[in-house]
Amino acid sequence: MSKTRYKNQKESNEAIAKAYIENDYTNSQNKLLLVSKANYGKKSSNVCYSSVDDKGMNFYEFNNNAEQNLMLIERYEWADFSSVTIDHSIAKSAFTFVGHGENRDITIEVKGKEVEQVIRNHSSMEVNVVKRPVWTKVLGYRSQTTWKMFMASTVYTLILLFILHALLPAATHNFIMGLALLILFLSIIGLFIGLIKPKWVLPKFKIKTRKRVLFSYLYLILSCFFIAGVFSDGESTSTPASTQVSSSQNSVTVASKKDGADSSEQKVEKNDSDKAVKEEKKQKAEEQAAKEEAKRKAEEQAAKEEAKQKAEEQAAKEEAKQKAEEQAAKEKAEQKAQQQAAKEKAEQKAQEQAAKEEAERKAQEQAAKQEAERKAEEQAAKQEAERKAEEQAAKQEAERKAQQAASQQATTSSSTSSSGNYKPFENDPSDDQQSNMSCSGQIKGNKNSKIYHVPGGAYYDRTQDNIVWFCSEADAQAAGYRKSQR
Repeated sequence: MSKTRYKNQKESNEAIAKAYIENDYTNSQNKLLLVSKANYGKKSSNVCYSSVDDKGMNFYEFNNNAEQNLMLIERYEWADFSSVTIDHSIAKSAFTFVGHGENRDITIEVKGKEVEQVIRNHSSMEVNVVKRPVWTKVLGYRSQTTWKMFMASTVYTLILLFILHALLPAATHNFIMGLALLILFLSIIGLFIGLIKPKWVLPKFKIKTRKRVLFSYLYLILSCFFIAGVFSDGESTSTPASTQVSSSQNSVTVASKKDGADSSEQKVEKNDSDKAVKEEKKQKAEEQAAKEEAKRKAEEQAAKEEAKQKAEEQAAKEEAKQKAEEQAAKEKAEQKAQQQAAKEKAEQKAQEQAAKEEAERKAQEQAAKQEAERKAEEQAAKQEAERKAEEQAAKQEAERKAQQAASQQATTSSSTSSSGNYKPFENDPSDDQQSNMSCSGQIKGNKNSKIYHVPGGAYYDRTQDNIVWFCSEADAQAAGYRKSQR
């Protein structure tokens, strides 16, 4: 950006600086937040500007006569500092950055609070704002210099007196001027006493020095002098009738001297006319004073009525405000009650839903339990039916054997397992032992069920009736028997 370009555009220095800084941040990774005039503690004849971004701040020096108007001087990173102390005034803000190295004192014009907000939002620094009374931020009191505060107080007092002179009625001007002259006299006496014994005239001050006495009482004397000067017009305007009477008396005296040669009758007539004029003027003066008094009373009455009206309006506003607050509180309470009722209703529904789900779960568990019990009962009944069927079959076989016991004969010779013509030995139904057999039989068959059992089987020892003995499993199978599954 050249100087010629900005001159042709007729831009202000601040606009030039802002445009340059925005262009400087075009290729930067940092986000530009604001631009402001600044002073970073170094003496320079040129104006300085600061650019504040999310990572720190840059300082530029502006030179209107250079080819490049703005030049980067220094950059501060927020991460380099641990804390900052901020002192705000009306026109500027002083920042003191504290870090591991050297501290930095920076002054930002106008936009100090915006810079403070940026620091709070984009850094981890501890922010300490200096709390100062409001009056220390007023022009003339910021530096806390005695003579500057004295001059500022004098100027502000004079401005205030002119305002009071315009607002107060003319009838009070004489009283104010007389009071000011009395205080002026006492202040002069107090000044002389205080220069000898400061503590006698400074009872409310902690610091009691002659310098404090000089500035305090000198300010009081000047203030009283200004009051007397501002309100002195009340004396000249308050007695116009007496001035007219005195001027008329002077004119009468002059006229009487010029007409000294007149006769005594003319003098008497003149005296009578003068008395009449004096009485008339006196009456006019009294009427004027009565009019002014009536006007003053009317103004006071109007002021009272206006004050009363304002008080009533203020009371009405406060009452309306109170009613609005009560209404808002009532609405808020109703809203809270509705929210509480909705919350309780939702909780009740949730509890009902949970109870319903719990009941369904218990019902399912009960059904599953009943199903399991039913299956167990069915299994037990099935087993019991099988057992009874076996017992019934065994009983029938025993009965059949008992009927055929008489016709049974002893088994003769043993047959070989390979011939296939083996005739098994049938013993007495009440005898489970082997007898009259040519081989040592190990296979026990049930004649009724046609099932044979091997030694070690579940029903080998339990089979006691209708027994048929075989020498081998092949003989049993050849006879039409099948092996027990247990």
